[in-house]
Amino acid sequence: MRFAWIAGVMLAATAALPASADVIYPRGLVKAPETLDPQKAATFNETPILYDLFEGLVALDGDGRTPPGAAESWSISPDGIIYTFQLRDGARWSNGDVVKASDFVASFRRLFAPETGATEAGPLLVIKGAAAIQQGTAKPDTLGVAAPDAATLEITLERPVPTFLGRLALPVALPVNVASIKKLGADFGTTGKIVSNGAYRLAAIDKKDGYILVKNPRFRDAKTMPIDSVVYKAFEDVAGCVDAYRAKAVLSCPDVPTENLQDLKGEFGAALRLAPYPGTYYFAINTAKKPFDNVEVRRALSLAIDREALARAVWSGGMVPAETLVPPALSGTPAAMPAPIETRRAEARKLLEAAGFREAAAVQPAAPAPAADNPTAKAPEATAAAAEGTRADGKTGTDNAGSGDTGAKGTGARDGDARDAASPDVTYSITAKPSVNKPGDAAPAIEKPANDKIEAEKSEEKPAAPAASAAKDETAIDAAGPKPLRLTIRVGTGLGHEETARVIADQWKEIGVEATIVTEPNPAHFARMRDGGDFDIARSGWIADEADPIDLLTVLRSDNVRFNYARYNNRDYDKLLDQASTDMDSERRKQELGAAAALLAADAPIIPLLGYVSLSLVSPALAGWNDNPLNVHPTRFLAVN
Repeated sequence: MRFAWIAGVMLAATAALPASADVIYPRGLVKAPETLDPQKAATFNETPILYDLFEGLVALDGDGRTPPGAAESWSISPDGIIYTFQLRDGARWSNGDVVKASDFVASFRRLFAPETGATEAGPLLVIKGAAAIQQGTAKPDTLGVAAPDAATLEITLERPVPTFLGRLALPVALPVNVASIKKLGADFGTTGKIVSNGAYRLAAIDKKDGYILVKNPRFRDAKTMPIDSVVYKAFEDVAGCVDAYRAKAVLSCPDVPTENLQDLKGEFGAALRLAPYPGTYYFAINTAKKPFDNVEVRRALSLAIDREALARAVWSGGMVPAETLVPPALSGTPAAMPAPIETRRAEARKLLEAAGFREAAAVQPAAPAPAADNPTAKAPEATAAAAEGTRADGKTGTDNAGSGDTGAKGTGARDGDARDAASPDVTYSITAKPSVNKPGDAAPAIEKPANDKIEAEKSEEKPAAPAASAAKDETAIDAAGPKPLRLTIRVGTGLGHEETARVIADQWKEIGVEATIVTEPNPAHFARMRDGGDFDIARSGWIADEADPIDLLTVLRSDNVRFNYARYNNRDYDKLLDQASTDMDSERRKQELGAAAALLAADAPIIPLLGYVSLSLVSPALAGWNDNPLNVHPTRFLAVN
C-alpha cells in the first residue's frame, strides 16, 4: 500500500529501503518526540518509535507481554539478586556491529551517569550501585552490571524485585550504542543519526512528513515482518490526527478528543478502540477524621454509588466502572458483578443508622459556585458534555515504590496534571495517557448547597462561605438525637471532576447524606491532601508505572506520606506489601497481593469509582492491534491488509 503524501520523502530514503518495500504504515502521533535517545525520553510521544528502533533484554509483544528480546534466555539466582542473560547469537546493530554484552554494560553505565540527565531511571535504581552513581557519589564502573563474556550479561540487584524483568521492558531500559554516541554527539537523539538494534531503523526525519523508519535487515525476524516501513506523522493535537485519519492519511491515532466521544463512536464504530488502562479514579476518605474513621460510614458511602450510571452520564463511556483499586486486567481476577443498586443502598442506610446517623430531609444536590476571589465569574454549566475535564491524578513514570516523582513518562500521572488556566477552544482527552496535558476547565469555586438542577443562567454572585465552616459540628449527635451525615467533597478544578462529584452527591441523597462540593486550584487541592490539610472526601487517582498490582496498592501504605491521601494505617496491610515486594514465588506473591487488596476493600479508606481507558483510532486495514493494559503496539507485530 502506498500513500501519496509520503511519496516524495520516501524517494529520499530509497537507498535505505529493501528492494520490495511496498507495505507502508502511516502512523499518527500527538506531538512530535523531543528526543529519540531512550535514556533521555520523558514523554509518551517517543514510546512507540523507541520500541520500533530498539530492543531491550526483555521485549514487549503485541499483547503487552514480556517475551525474550535481545536476550534469548535468562536465569535468576535463588535469592532473586543476580540475573544472568544469554544474548542472541548473531544479533547486530543497524550499522553492522555485533551486539555484545559489553554494549549493555556501557549503556547501563551511561544511563545512571549524572551527566546523562536521565529522568526516568527510577525503576532501575534497584540495580546495585545505581543510586550512588546517579547521585555522583560512586564511579560508573561500580555498577552491578558485568559481562563475563561477549554473550553473557549479569545484573546484580540491591534486593529481590519480583517485577524486575518487567522493568527491563520499559523504554528507559532500551540499549544505546555508546561507541556511536561518542562519534555522533550527546544530542544524537535529535539529529536523526541513530544506531539501533531493533526491528526498524531510522531512515530520515522530515520536517513536514515525520519520522521514516525502515526494516532493519539485520534484525532476526526482518524477513517475516509484514510492514516494510512505518512513517510517524506528528500532529499538534488529537483533533489534527483524527482529521488525518478521516482523510486516510494515517491508519491509526493514539488518542481522540472526548468531549464528543459519542459522536466519534457513531462515526467510526469499531475503529474507535477503548481498552482498559492500569489506573483508577477514586475518592480518598480522610480516615483520620470523625466520623470517617468509622468503617461503617466509609462502606455505606461506597455502596450507595451507581458507577455504571456515573460512567455513562459524566464520562460518556470514556471511563469504565471500577469497584476495586487494582483493575481486573492487573489483578487477574475478573470483576465481580455488583448487587442491584437498591439492594446496596438499603445496606448503606443500615450501616449509617448503625453508625448513629439518620436520613436527611430532602435537600438539593451540590453545584460549585463562582470563586470568592473572582466575584464576576459565573458558575460553569456542568453537563455530561463538560466531562472533557482532566484525569484525577497527575502521575508519571518513576519507580513506583519510591520517589513518586512527577515527570512526564508514558504510564501515568501523579499530583494533579490539570493546569489552572482553562482553554475552551481546545479539546482534550480524559484517557489515561500522559501524551497530552489536560488543562483545568473551570475557575476555582467556593462551596454551594446542592440543587437538583444546575442552572447556569441563575448563578448569581453569592458571598463565599469558609470551607471549614460548612461541615463544622454537622456530624455530631446532640441531645435532639442523631443528625444526618453531612460532608464536603473536594474536587480540585475541572468540569468533569465537578460533574462527577455532583452526580455522586445526588446519589448519596438516596441514603440521606448531604454533600457540599468544594473546588480550588489543583495544586492547592493536592497539597492539602499531601500535607495533612483538612478534608472529608477528596478526588484522587493513580495510574501504574508498571503493570503490577503492587504499584497501586503501595499508594496506601501507612509510610507513603506523599500519596496516602486517605491517611490509611493498617500494619497488616503494610506487612503483606513488604512480603510481596521481595517474594520471588509468583503464586505465593499473588496470594499476598490478593490478601492486601481484600484488606483494602474491607477497610474502604478510598472509594474506587472509575477505571481509565486508552482510546485509539485503528483502521480496519490494520491487523494485529490487540488491546492490552500497557497500550503498546510495536509495528513488527502489525500488518496492513
